[in-house]
Amino acid sequence: MFQVKSGANTAAATAGLAAILRRATGHVGRGPLQRAVRVLSVVAGLLIWEWVGRRAAGTLTVPPVSAVFKALSQRLLDPGFWVAAFTTAQALVLGFALIVVIGVPVGLVLGRVPVTQRLADPYLAFLLAVPAAPLVPLFMIVFGTGLAARVATVFVFGIAILIVNTAAGVRLAPFPLIWMAESFGATRPQVFRRVILPAALPGVMAGLRLASGRAVVGTVVSELIIISVGLGKMINQYSASFDTPNLFAVVITVLAIGLAVARTMNWAERKAVRWR
Repeated sequence: MFQVKSGANTAAATAGLAAILRRATGHVGRGPLQRAVRVLSVVAGLLIWEWVGRRAAGTLTVPPVSAVFKALSQRLLDPGFWVAAFTTAQALVLGFALIVVIGVPVGLVLGRVPVTQRLADPYLAFLLAVPAAPLVPLFMIVFGTGLAARVATVFVFGIAILIVNTAAGVRLAPFPLIWMAESFGATRPQVFRRVILPAALPGVMAGLRLASGRAVVGTVVSELIIISVGLGKMINQYSASFDTPNLFAVVITVLAIGLAVARTMNWAERKAVRWR
């Protein structure tokens, strides 16, 4: 009997040790392997781009990646490029700040008060279903062709998605915890602050992440449709003159801004809901 138990214990210990080693080696190797695959994928994409660009030389369609990076390095040394980038970032920052200041409180109220949710549903459905680009000329009529119109465009592009995600996060607050807090004498502000807000935080952060991406799109659309300023003006200029290397360089800059915003929001989301 003792030998049977000893053999079973040995087998269990061996299986447990093997599982630990698999998890450890998988954790150690997965990160570098994924990074290597990503780097190889980017390198392969750039090589294919260079090959296609050289094959299409003289057609003014796809420039080689070497010509694009040469144009990008020239633009980075141009003070006018940084002035244009600042102009674009100004509308993006102001519009996104307005989205946060208005969207989060409105979403909290809609998620907490069902009547307000029913009243706002048609407008939210309209903003989510209808493309915001056709509304841009209306902003130009109302606000003119200055900064206010571009900020309004950024705001409309991102506000609905933040409100909807925030309200959904509030509605996901667990009712047993709310009832327990109330049974222990917690007031409504305490329940809201201690139970509902932590439960809604993942929805709020997800809404901010999605709204930030839509805000970048709204910024570029406003500069392409309302008034040619910032990076949008440079895109229009290079597109009209068929200067594809510089056009791709500016587009890459816009993509880099969008990627930086997305990475920043992902980092903020991980920090805010690390308890998940």
